[in-house]
Amino acid sequence: MAVPAPNPDSGTPAAAELDRALRQALIESRQRLKELLEMACDFAWETDAGGKFSFVTSSGALGRSTTELLGQDPAGLTLSPEDGAHFQSDSPPEGRLVWARTVDGRPVCLHLNAHAVFDEQGEFLCVRGTCRDVTAEQERDSLLAAARHRERSLIRLFRALREAADPKAAIALGVETAAQATGAEAAALYLVADGRVGAALAGFGAAVAAGPAADQAIAARKPAWLAIDGRQVLAIPGENRGQVNCLLLVARGTDAADWPEDDRFLLRELTDQLAVAVAQAAEQEALARLSETDALTGLLNRRGFDSSLAKAMAAARIARLDGALLYVDLDNFKQINDRHGHAQGDAALKAAAELLRRSVRAGDLVGRLGGDEFAIWLAEVDGAEAKRRGEQLARAARDLQRFAPGAEEPVGFSVGIALLHADGAKSDAQVMELADRAMYQVKHGAKGGVALIDE
Repeated sequence: MAVPAPNPDSGTPAAAELDRALRQALIESRQRLKELLEMACDFAWETDAGGKFSFVTSSGALGRSTTELLGQDPAGLTLSPEDGAHFQSDSPPEGRLVWARTVDGRPVCLHLNAHAVFDEQGEFLCVRGTCRDVTAEQERDSLLAAARHRERSLIRLFRALREAADPKAAIALGVETAAQATGAEAAALYLVADGRVGAALAGFGAAVAAGPAADQAIAARKPAWLAIDGRQVLAIPGENRGQVNCLLLVARGTDAADWPEDDRFLLRELTDQLAVAVAQAAEQEALARLSETDALTGLLNRRGFDSSLAKAMAAARIARLDGALLYVDLDNFKQINDRHGHAQGDAALKAAAELLRRSVRAGDLVGRLGGDEFAIWLAEVDGAEAKRRGEQLARAARDLQRFAPGAEEPVGFSVGIALLHADGAKSDAQVMELADRAMYQVKHGAKGGVALIDE
């Protein structure tokens, strides 16, 4: 507003009027400043050279009145001493975010602007500044960032499931994604068959056991809260084609915050995708078994046996353990087909396969190489034990004579044996060649016997 020019004659009525006008202008100016300040921030403040509040706007701050705040140390209001120091520094930051606590304990985020005041001699006098409550903005930003993170996690998993040649790798990635996207300390995925928890398929972080309580989530086909090993665990069943085939467990400490609905939604989406990957992995394993299994006898076929034998021999060398390879031929098998038909021949082959299967232990291998030829890998045996086991097979094979009644030539096993010495230099191919040579040595003799070649 326009202020009248001062009249030098202060005793006149005009001078008194001027004094009243100046006083009114000052009052209005202060009111404008106060209103503008309150619109620009939630509160303004000043701290003295000792770091205590010497001024706070009349509305107070953080649920406290101006009277309560005057003389107080700002560090008592902030969540960390470092944030409190920004109210007191002779070089305060511009546009700093600090966290404080209201009188009822609620944390708030303040956008702080401040500047230091010095006298003419450069001595520090005080700090003046303003604060604006930006908690809601920070929460919106956090929620938006979390939503973007979840979206990226889902896209990453969907892409992996679409592009991964190995569903098992996609499953491991999905479990890791589930933990990292929701801030869980650990996660695990379990196979579910016939409504019961089976083997663990993948894990992330510390192991999460699936106790009997997990069955309730499977039975209900919906997420369930579990207390397992001192942690709060969210169990989420995954369905594929109407069947629950997996269970995702994600764990947090018991003192952690409750799972927000957005996280639960993300975990349900992830679990649905993992259920698809579990079904794909099962189909791949079934196809692999079929490709390595002899359809008639159920033994490994040549491809499956050769692959498994290479792994078994490599493991034996690493562990420095001996082993033996047995080649077994079903003697005079052709006469069964010729006299009694192929159905009888197939029955004889199945019976021979069962004899071989019953003769081995866990860790041994049995395969049908083709026709009437079979092979056995015996782990951790020496020459004497291998020959004893071969002779047992030759005796047991006399039972196969029942498939060729009245035959001129006896039905039985010719067994050739070659040894793999842990400290030897023979290759896999050399061991196989020796076993084959030993078997034909028996067949070109009396048949129905055992030969061991150890060169």
